[in-house]
Amino acid sequence: MSTLDTLRDLRSNASGRVLLISEYEWKRYMATAVRYGVRAVLWRGRFSRKAFLETIRTIGNGGGVLPPALQGALVEEFERIREHVLAPRDLTMHGLTSREVDVLHGVADGLSLEEIAQKLAYSERTIKNILYQFMKRLGLRNRAHAVAYAIRLGII
Repeated sequence: MSTLDTLRDLRSNASGRVLLISEYEWKRYMATAVRYGVRAVLWRGRFSRKAFLETIRTIGNGGGVLPPALQGALVEEFERIREHVLAPRDLTMHGLTSREVDVLHGVADGLSLEEIAQKLAYSERTIKNILYQFMKRLGLRNRAHAVAYAIRLGII
């Protein structure tokens, strides 16, 4: 836990990416470590100058280097979040509701609000409200801006 405290303190004082060199299993704390800026982990027992330099180069270019077991731990954590936090609230990993995503798909496909309403079995008014609330919440100016936003998120 003292390592996590140190990482938290580092994160509050800097915005850089962190390389953690550890001899301990980090599966349990990996999501927290990532939140504190860890972008790479090297096991002390497998440490080499070459691995260190390659890892520094990788995280400097915006990448990450995690041992397979830690990658698996992060994937499991994302799945737990999706299943137990987001899905019960009808949210996707992007923070949008499934209704918002469906409406955005319709807008991106060039459908009119009436056509989207028919396709999704909602009233046209409901579709307008979904779009309006979505755009208001995210500060989007119009439907084209909303579609561009969804494309950047990888939803469309």
